[in-house]
Amino acid sequence: MSNYKFIVNPEYKPYASFVESLPRRFDAEGETVYDGRNMVKIFVEKGQKLVVKRYKRPMLHQRIDYTFIRKSKARRAYDFGLRFIECGIDTPEPVACIEEHKFGLFRTGYFVSTYCGDPDLRVLREEPKDDLIEAFAHLVVAMHEKGVLHGDLNLSNILYREDKAEFCGYHFTVIDTNRSRFVGEPTKHQCLRNMMRISHERLLNKQIIGRYAELRGWDKDECVASVERMLGAFEKRRSLRRKIKFKKKG
Repeated sequence: MSNYKFIVNPEYKPYASFVESLPRRFDAEGETVYDGRNMVKIFVEKGQKLVVKRYKRPMLHQRIDYTFIRKSKARRAYDFGLRFIECGIDTPEPVACIEEHKFGLFRTGYFVSTYCGDPDLRVLREEPKDDLIEAFAHLVVAMHEKGVLHGDLNLSNILYREDKAEFCGYHFTVIDTNRSRFVGEPTKHQCLRNMMRISHERLLNKQIIGRYAELRGWDKDECVASVERMLGAFEKRRSLRRKIKFKKKG
């Protein structure tokens, strides 16, 4: 028998009954927008679109970890979303999180947030617009100067729309924040490492990192070269892991 812990944002108390019904409704209802490692669905409740993400059921050692040692991904997504907003960084508003336990151990989690229908920055792969790159570089500088290191800083996790009222003419919404870190003053190495996986396309990466470095007053070529080395090492490790995994399956 499963036990559930529900945390609902006080601003969204009218949705408490919806949140509590999600474990039994999730599989059969809602519009699926992503079905991979995790599953993401959109529900419409009281006329508002809500995004519900159910995280993949973790391995046993992770279940123990999330039960006794650290917060689950769902809880971190909820807490970090609120913290991003406190820092002045836009992200879909956290509505609730749900943690399921079975036989005393964490089993899986759900994160509920408001919906943002803006496109993501993967558009830069097709059309590397200078003004959008400029605005994005300013966003990353602002996050780092506030001590926010996004846990998976890549183009798909940054949503955007044109907004003349905003600085540089664009408004950004940051998503998938559950692996982020908050540090007092991140070092130069931490900042550059945080940007390592913005894009695996070298020319686009060079443009973004280069402009970021200029805004920080750092040596542009040195920063680009440093990120290139880190990204190259990461890609080699990933390729090796994939080869080992393929051999095991064979």
